[in-house]
Formats: sequence, C-alpha cells, structure tokens
Amino acid sequence: MTQTALAAVIVGVTLVAWALFMLYLRARPEAAPHVESSLMSPQSSTGAVPGTVIERSPRARRSGDDAAGVTRRQFINRAYFAAIAVGLLNFALASLDYLWPRGGGGLGSKITVGDAETMRSQLAQSRSPVFNVDGFFWLMVYEGQPAAAAKIPAYVTANTAQSGFVALYRKCVHLGCSVPFCDTSKWFECPCHGSKYSINGEYRSGPAPRSLDRFRVDIVGGKIVVDTSQVITGPPRGTVTGQPAPEGVHCVTISGA
Repeated sequence: MTQTALAAVIVGVTLVAWALFMLYLRARPEAAPHVESSLMSPQSSTGAVPGTVIERSPRARRSGDDAAGVTRRQFINRAYFAAIAVGLLNFALASLDYLWPRGGGGLGSKITVGDAETMRSQLAQSRSPVFNVDGFFWLMVYEGQPAAAAKIPAYVTANTAQSGFVALYRKCVHLGCSVPFCDTSKWFECPCHGSKYSINGEYRSGPAPRSLDRFRVDIVGGKIVVDTSQVITGPPRGTVTGQPAPEGVHCVTISGA
C-alpha cells in the first residue's frame, strides 16, 4: 500500500468512526429527569425525620425555557461533541500531513545538487567533499582508477566511472555513527570506534566490515542528480582503487583502530 492510499484510509476510517459515534449518541434516549437529593435539617418544616433523604420531583419545564434559546445542558452537549469533532479532525489532518509524499527533495528521492562542471572544478581544487543536508551524503569527485571501478559491482551500480562523482552515505557501516571528513588525512574517520575510509569511501582500517555505503550519481542536463531512494552496499574490505595511505595526520586516534 502506498503512502497516499494509507493516508486516505486513515482519514476515511477516522471520519466514519466519528459519524457512527454521532449516530449512536443521537439514537440514545433522553437522560432521565434530574433528581435532587438533600438532607433535611432536624428543624425542617415538613416534619420529616432528621437525616431522611427527600427526593424532589423534577421542576416542570416552563414555556419560557424554549424561548430563552439554548439551555445549559444543550450548550454543554454541543460543546462536547464539537471538541470531539475538532480532535478527530486534527488527528486526521496530522496523519495525512505525516504520510503524504513530499514533493521536494530529501532522503529517499532524487536530489539535484548543482552544475556538474562547476562542482567538479570546485571539489577537485579543494579536495574536501561537500555534505548534502537533505540527502545525508558526502559528495566528492572520484579520485581513483575508472578501469578498476568498472570491475567493482558497487561502483558500477553507483555509476562512478561514468559520472566521475561519489555520493557517500554519512553513516558508518560499523554501528551507524555519522562519519566526518578529516581535512588533514583526507580520509573519512569515524569518531565512535575509529573506522577509517579513503576519500572515495573505501575501507582502510578499524572495525567496519566494508567500505562506506553510497548512492547512484547521474549527470542529467549538466546537473548532478543523486538518487537516494536506494542505499548501495559499499565495496568489500581490500578494495583499493586510489589513495591507499592517508595524506596527513589522523583526526581520530583510537587504540586498535
């Protein structure tokens, strides 16, 4: 079932439940007449025994009550039903807003990052990947051997050799920590347990079981388009298509990593 269909079902069920509830209340008989009880004082003029409960018959409805408009009981009942209706409507709208597919970019959609040639020149010069907040990925030019990448399934699925870019999911494949980029070593270094990955996201050291996961990158109309609807499993340990060693001091130093 799609998100749109699920949202429609939730809203429909909510409205039907509210309608049935209202029909049930309308079908109920009127409440019994209100009976007032009081304790008569020992010196009551009626001569009743002290402590006896006196039940008084309900006050006769005066003709002026209808002319006065809405009675207090009617007002309370209507206010109660209105509050229920507003609450159910808010729930239905909140559910619809939560489940309705978003038209804009974000994780799970295709994200247009920018002009391919401009980004290629910028990233090649700075040699520092750019983090995309909407898609939770690092974008960097591919610094490796295209011929080697063409033989590795993860690179083939990610279209690395053809696009010339890598879009690396920020989550460490060890335990899911967010992995920052170290400007001195030019590696991605996990601050949690010390896993380290090259600038292409390839495994280099630490407890991580493989290289960083990634997304497919395509060049469409001169623009970089990253498809975040599918997380591509990173290449296995031992994959080296470029940058086999760090280029400077590590930012994360954990014993044994």
